[in-house]
Amino acid sequence: MASELQAVEVPGESPHFVRSVTEMGDTRDVIASEDIYASNGTKLLAKGARIDSKQFEKLTRYKLSAPLDQVLTSDKAIDAAALAIEFDRLLEHEGLYRQLLARAGDPRQLKHCTANLQLHSTIELRLTVMSDKHPAMFGHSLHCAIIAFACAQRMGMAPGDLPAVLLGALCHDFGEMHTDPHILDQSHQITADERRFVHVHPLTGYLLLKELKGFPPAAAKAVLQHHERLDGSGYPHGLRGEQVGKMARIVAAADVTEAVLRRLDMPRLEMLYRINKARFDGGVASVLRDLLQLHGVAAPTGKAAAGDPSSRLEHLSALLPAWFKLRDLLERRPMADAPGAPMAFLFDRMAAIRSLVLQAGFDPDNMASMLSMVQDDPGMLAELRALLDEMDWLMADLANEIDRRSPELDGLSAGALKDLLGHLRPEAGAHG
Repeated sequence: MASELQAVEVPGESPHFVRSVTEMGDTRDVIASEDIYASNGTKLLAKGARIDSKQFEKLTRYKLSAPLDQVLTSDKAIDAAALAIEFDRLLEHEGLYRQLLARAGDPRQLKHCTANLQLHSTIELRLTVMSDKHPAMFGHSLHCAIIAFACAQRMGMAPGDLPAVLLGALCHDFGEMHTDPHILDQSHQITADERRFVHVHPLTGYLLLKELKGFPPAAAKAVLQHHERLDGSGYPHGLRGEQVGKMARIVAAADVTEAVLRRLDMPRLEMLYRINKARFDGGVASVLRDLLQLHGVAAPTGKAAAGDPSSRLEHLSALLPAWFKLRDLLERRPMADAPGAPMAFLFDRMAAIRSLVLQAGFDPDNMASMLSMVQDDPGMLAELRALLDEMDWLMADLANEIDRRSPELDGLSAGALKDLLGHLRPEAGAHG
C-alpha cells in the first residue's frame, strides 16, 4: 500500500483543484493567509493577496511548497454552522430524508452533531470549493452524510463515534476534486485509461485528510475504503471481508444508496441489495432497507418499466459460453484459480454471476423461456427488467475490475479477454 500512496499526486497540486479554487475567487474573497511559495523557494504570491482565475497559470506552473488548503482562506466558508443550515434546508424540502432520520432515532441529533463539529480550515475550504464549483458533488455528499449518520445511529453506534461517520461521509469524495471534470461528466463515455484517474480518488482524499490535526483516523480510513467491497471487487486495494472497516462499510453503502435513489428508484435499490449480498455489509444493508422501508417494494409498471428485455436476455445468455471458453483456456495454466492467483478473482466473479442467474430462475441454456413465462404478468415483467438492469451493472463493474487489474494478470493477452469483455460491457451502467 505504501508504494501506491507514494505514487498519488500530492493533494493541493492538482491543476483541476487549483482551477476550482481560483475560479471561486472570481465571485467571492479568497485570500492568501500567508506567503505562497513554489517548492524551489520562488515566492508566487504575498500574504493578503486576493486569489482569482488570473493567478491560475502562475500557480499551476510550479509545484507548491504547501497545498493551497493550508495557505488560503475564504469568506462565507462552509463551517459547522453553515453545514447545519445546509442540512436544515435539505431536510425541509426532501421528505424521504426527514423520514429516514425520524426512523433512525432522535432527528435533532444530526443538527447537534453537525453544529459541534470541529472543522479544520482545510476541510472548510474544501467544502466551500465543493459547494461553489461542484454543487452536484456537494449535494451528493450531504445526502450521503444523512444516510450514513442515520444508519450509524440506528445501529447503535456510540454517540462519540457519530461525528467521525458524518465527517467520513461528507469528505468521501474530496479526492474527486483532483480529477479532470470532463472525465466525471455524466455524458462522457469514460475510457479504461481515464478510469484509473477515478480509481485513485479515495487515495488522494485519504492523503489529504490523514495528517489533519483533529481529523478522526476512522473517518480518514472510511474515505480511503469507501469503494472497497467485501468480496474483494472494489478499489483501490481490493480488500475483502474484515479488512474493510465498519465505518467504511457504512459510508460505502450510503454512497451507493444515494446514487441509486437520485438516478433511479426504490425498486432498483431493493434489487441492488438483493443481488449484491456478497459485496456490502449485511447488517448495514438490512438497517438501510428498514430505514427506507424497502421490504416488499414492488417494481414499477407502465411507462417506467417500458422496454423489451429480450435483447438483454440474449446478451446475458451469450456471456456464460464466452466465459466457459475463456475458463478452459485459463485452466491450462497451473493453479490459475487458486486463492491469491492473479486470475482467481475472475473465477470468483463469474461463479457469482452464474449463481445469480440460476437463483433468479433462469435456464442458462434457454433464457427466452423466462421471458415467455412472465410476459403476460406486468409485475413479474417489471421485476425481470429491474433484475436485468442490475445484472447489466454487475457485468460492467466486472469489466472495469478486469481493466483495473490488467497489470497483474500474469501475461494474459488483451486478445484473450476481448470476447469476454465484449459480453460484459452493456451499453450503459447505472451506478459507478
